[in-house]
Amino acid sequence: MKRKKRLPKLLKWLVAIIIVSLVILAIWWGWVRSHSNELWKIVSEQCVPHQQLSASTASPCINVILTPDAKRGYVIFKDRNGPLHFLLIPTAKIDGIESKVLQQPDSTDYLYQAWVARHYLAQQAGKPISREMVSLAVNSAYGRSQEQLHIHIACVKPEIQAQLGSQIENFSEKWSSVPYGINGHHYIARTLTESQLREINPFQRLATEVSDAADNMEKYGLALVAYTGYNDRPMYLLLANRLDIFGLNAGHTGDIQDYQCDLLKTENLF
Repeated sequence: MKRKKRLPKLLKWLVAIIIVSLVILAIWWGWVRSHSNELWKIVSEQCVPHQQLSASTASPCINVILTPDAKRGYVIFKDRNGPLHFLLIPTAKIDGIESKVLQQPDSTDYLYQAWVARHYLAQQAGKPISREMVSLAVNSAYGRSQEQLHIHIACVKPEIQAQLGSQIENFSEKWSSVPYGINGHHYIARTLTESQLREINPFQRLATEVSDAADNMEKYGLALVAYTGYNDRPMYLLLANRLDIFGLNAGHTGDIQDYQCDLLKTENLF
């Protein structure tokens, strides 16, 4: 009899927990959606108008680039999360990695421009930051809070740099799985030379080279890290992470980044 009475009580508690969890999730999701255009508002209502009024200011952005035109320009913005964390944001309304605009031949290579903008990290730190310390990250549509494309510019976590450095011989110009994954999630990666990074927009490269990516770009996160190859040749690893609900993987590549840049303390390079 006691066991029969306990079971309904357990079910009631379980149902109550599920209901409370769903309510909390709904509140959180509503809050996220209500704030999902904050970056776009900063760019379109503040940074660009301020720069157009006076070339000497781009506040609250660090810089505004409107060439060749405003539809293909971008801004550099200091993110409030962490001392060494910047964002590159297009000046055109581009929701994210899934946007067809990024697949057009004349699209600005935002990822490469974000790489060029890495010098803002050293400027902020007040000391040199080597290319091997820097990473770029773009999260999937399911792993981001903003409905405006933004590329995170920050240092790579020391443990991620060490892991990839120890595995570097496993990678080639063909996409392959990262051994043991990254942060418990499945990743694929391929190498890029300096010229390959410039030749093809990495968003286009992902869409054309990975079998299911073209029709599922919103499920992918993309990241870039640098290393030094043979004969001191500058090289890159392009990393991709796909949404996996059952694996609790939201396609969030930002978790490879360190906004404090602990590598400045250790300087453990590939």
